[in-house]
Amino acid sequence: NRCYDMLCRQGRMHVEVASFPNHAFYDGLLEPVGLLHQQGVLCLSSEVEEYEFAEFLTQRVAFLPSVPETLSQSVKMNHSEAQIAARLTELVYRQYAANSEFDPALTLGIITPYRSQVALIKKEIAALGIAELNEILVDTVERFQGSERDVIIYSFCVNRASQLKFLANLTQDHGILIDRKLNVALTRARKQMFMTGVKPLLELNPIYAKLLESVVTKE
Repeated sequence: NRCYDMLCRQGRMHVEVASFPNHAFYDGLLEPVGLLHQQGVLCLSSEVEEYEFAEFLTQRVAFLPSVPETLSQSVKMNHSEAQIAARLTELVYRQYAANSEFDPALTLGIITPYRSQVALIKKEIAALGIAELNEILVDTVERFQGSERDVIIYSFCVNRASQLKFLANLTQDHGILIDRKLNVALTRARKQMFMTGVKPLLELNPIYAKLLESVVTKE
């Protein structure tokens, strides 16, 4: 049975959010139940139209490229990704708050592999001065196992090619190569999945390369 993380009849993700993990890891076996959040289109609130990255709020899955840290910096931090994550966080907050629908425990979560990057993202979010955003979960993929949010932001935080072999958790199931960590991260989102990372480095990993081919990318 290929459906080890959820039943094949899945009620968590919008079909577009589920598309990559479904075909890459589940052999296309996942089928949406058809719940309300799995249907419909995304509309941009007038509250966020002038903000940077606002156009991505109408996308179900999107990738925003970052730049690697300089050689003198820790590889377990990426300042550009932390800033991108914070900007997206504010956008999501204003989009949902415009309809009084923002709930820190349900609306938004941020996943990243390193504690140092967790702390950096939290610092960038705190600098926004929006108290409710300090309550959202920013943590590693292990802490998100079994939970879900309307919107997930994933900061890959890969600054060197050598990190790729540590970031993935690869296994084979029925002849299909599965990255369990990536699978868990991508299947936490109910409505939207945003990712940020250093594209040329991520493309060195065949699974990540296929992922990036499948999503809308900021030019």
